[in-house]
Amino acid sequence: MSNFAERFKAAREHAGISQRALGRRIGYSGSAISQWEAGVIEADNIRVAALEMAAGIMGVSVRYLRTGKEDDSRGEVPSGLRAAQPDVRQLPVISMVQAGHGREAADPYPRGYAEQSVSVDAELAQDLGRLAFALEITGESMLEEFHPGDIVIIDPAVKPLPGDFVVARIESDGSATFKKYRSRGRDAEGHEIFELVPLNADYPTVVVNAANPGSIIGTMMEHRRRRRRH
Repeated sequence: MSNFAERFKAAREHAGISQRALGRRIGYSGSAISQWEAGVIEADNIRVAALEMAAGIMGVSVRYLRTGKEDDSRGEVPSGLRAAQPDVRQLPVISMVQAGHGREAADPYPRGYAEQSVSVDAELAQDLGRLAFALEITGESMLEEFHPGDIVIIDPAVKPLPGDFVVARIESDGSATFKKYRSRGRDAEGHEIFELVPLNADYPTVVVNAANPGSIIGTMMEHRRRRRRH
């Protein structure tokens, strides 16, 4: 693990805590933790107090997260990274098309509905609602943070906050899209107005309002980056 982002992610995963749960405990959103682990935010730009709290929760030192060496300077991997907690729940990996169709059944994704599934740990599982699912990222509208093939864990039970990443459905064509959520309040009739913002500036922002109706399908709880070969 050659950099802060990789060490931080490994420490969190081995501590068995989700991005959202860790963020909540140190005063950040799960999306912010995702940015730390993606290398978008450097360690020097994170509040020292927050980094110290995160390190304590994960059972490692700030020095290890920054340099890869423990406080005793021996360079050993901290004991907290030697054993991960077991996976406890399987989530179906569905496509954007399936997400856009939406399902109202009591069991929306029965066994066999999806061709593959992913495991989640105990910490994340206890935060997820019954209808949670995983989604594989397609397209390039969310580069450089989200790449095609990455997996995001989505929970329909969680109401998004400004800055969260969401899966939303556009009513005009029934399509689903994964974007950053930006609230714009309500119109004169009380209908919510929000924007679906791409991270890639080459793609347009979608405004959801009375003229272009849509709905939030679910909020991202975790981001898993696909391993890439260079």
